[in-house]
Amino acid sequence: FFLRQRADCLIMKISILATAFLAVEAAKKTQTKAEKKAAKKARWSQNCASQGLCNVPIEFRDPSVNAAPPGSPAGHMKPLGHPETLAFWGGEVETLYGDVEPAEFWSKYWPRKPFLLKGFAKDSDAVKKWTDEYLVENYGDLKAKTEPKNEDRLTDYCSQKKFGEKVVCDKTIKPYAESYMKVKDFIRSYRNESFEKYIITQMPDVMGKEWPVPNFFNCGKRPQLDRKHQKAPYMTRMYESNLWINMNHGHSFSSSVIHYDMNHQIMCQISGQKEWFFWDMKEDGHNIPTWSKYYNQKKHTATSSDDSPIDAERIDLEKFPQFANAKWYNTTMEPGDCLFTPALSMHYVRTTGRAVALMTMFQTEERPDPDCIKKHPLRKMKNHTMDEYDVAWSFPEEREGLLGWNMVKMGFPNWRLGMQDPLFRHINKQKGKSIDEKQLMKFLKPQLDSWSKSMKQRVSEAFKVATTEAKKKGITPEMVYSSKALRYLFKDIAVMSEGGPVGQAEGKTYADYGAGNQKEFKVEL
Repeated sequence: FFLRQRADCLIMKISILATAFLAVEAAKKTQTKAEKKAAKKARWSQNCASQGLCNVPIEFRDPSVNAAPPGSPAGHMKPLGHPETLAFWGGEVETLYGDVEPAEFWSKYWPRKPFLLKGFAKDSDAVKKWTDEYLVENYGDLKAKTEPKNEDRLTDYCSQKKFGEKVVCDKTIKPYAESYMKVKDFIRSYRNESFEKYIITQMPDVMGKEWPVPNFFNCGKRPQLDRKHQKAPYMTRMYESNLWINMNHGHSFSSSVIHYDMNHQIMCQISGQKEWFFWDMKEDGHNIPTWSKYYNQKKHTATSSDDSPIDAERIDLEKFPQFANAKWYNTTMEPGDCLFTPALSMHYVRTTGRAVALMTMFQTEERPDPDCIKKHPLRKMKNHTMDEYDVAWSFPEEREGLLGWNMVKMGFPNWRLGMQDPLFRHINKQKGKSIDEKQLMKFLKPQLDSWSKSMKQRVSEAFKVATTEAKKKGITPEMVYSSKALRYLFKDIAVMSEGGPVGQAEGKTYADYGAGNQKEFKVEL
C-alpha cells in the first residue's frame, strides 16, 4: 500500500510537470508565431527617407537609425556614399566638357555608359531666368503632376508574392500618391516646409524654347520620308520630355528609389544639385535584387522598368548580402550641367536646394544612322532648343481637342513605333503603294481591345482629311509621315489604349494603396 501510494504521488508529479512543460512549449510556439508575423510585417517597411528619418545627411540623423549590431558587415545599415560603402565604389562617372561628337557618343557611350557634360547649359535662358517669380509669370497656369518628394513604391507590391512570400502592407503604410495642380499653386505651396511634394511632370512644350540641348544624341536612324519633315535632317526623334521642380529646406533632400528606366535620358540641371549613384546592370545585375525581375542580364534587355527593395539610405546587407558586391559610380550635377543616363542603368538620386531640372529621352529601339553621322559631324550641326525637336508626346498637346489635351502622358505607348512606322512598312508592301479606309481600319484594329462608334468615326475623319489634303484616293507612304490628321489619329488611339482622358483633375490627389485599392482626395496646399 505504501509503495503504491508513493507511485501514485510520483505519477501525479510527473503529470503536473508534463502539463507545465507543454504549456510553456505552447506559449513559446504562440510567441514564435507572433514574432514571425511581426517580423514578416517589419520586413516590408517603407524606406526611411519617405518616413522622414533619413531625408537629411547622416550627421543630422538620430544615430540609432543607421546603427548596426557589432560584427555586422561593413556598410550594413549605412547610406550610400558613407565611408563604409567605399569598398564597393567603382569611381566617378566620366566628366566631359563641351559637346560630344555623335560618332563618339554612338560608338563609346551608347547604350550603357553614363557621362556628365560639365556646364553645357550654364548660359541658357533657363539657368539665367527661371526664378520662382519668372516661372509663375510665364508658366504658372500650366498643369503639373506632383508626387511625394521622398519616393517609395512599396504599395506597388502590396499583397503580391515577392522573394518567396506575400508582401504584407499594414495600415501604417503610406500610399503612393500623385496630385495635379497649377505650377503657380505648387510654387506658392513649396515654400512651406511641411509641403512634401515635388513636380515630376511632362515638360510643357513652350518651356523648350529656353532650353538648349546637346547635339551628341543626334543622328538616330529614321525613315527618310520622316527625316525630310524635321527642323534639321540629323535630328533624332525623341519620345518624351520631363520637368522637375523641388524645394528642399535646410539640410533636407528629396530622393528616388533605386531603379532603372526603359529610355535613354538627357537631363540638364537648371538650379540646385542632384547627386547620382549608378550601377551597371550588365556587370552587376545578379547582385542587385529587383521587385519584379524584368531584367535579363545575359541579353541586357528588360520587359519593363523596375526598382529595388534596397533602401539606399539604410542598406540592409544582412537581408541582401550580395549587394555589397555591386560596384557603384557617382557624380553630382550642378546648375548648367547635363547628364546622359542610359536605359537599364540602375540609379539612385538625392536632390538638394531649390532644384529645377529638365529631361528629354529617346527609346531603346532607336539606332545610330551611319550615313547621317558621316554627313553631319558636330561642326556642321546648329545649336537647337528642345522646342525644335519632334517629340512623340507633347504637353498640353499639339492641338486642343485631341484626347490627350492637357493630360500628363508620361510612359504612354510610343505611337510612332507602334503605329506610324509599321503602317509605313505595311503600305510599302501593297501593290499600289496605297490603302483605302477599310484597309486602314483593319490595320489599326489590334491597337484597341474594343472600338467604340466614336473611335471608328475618328478613323473615317482622319482618312478623309488626310486624302483630301494630299489630293489622293488612299493613304500613301509619304502621307504616313506628312499628314497631321494621321499623326493626331495615332495619338488618340494611343491615349485610348491607356484608358482614355480620365482622372488628373487639378486640385485632386490620386492615392494607390495597392491591390487595386485607389482613392481620390482634395489636394492639401
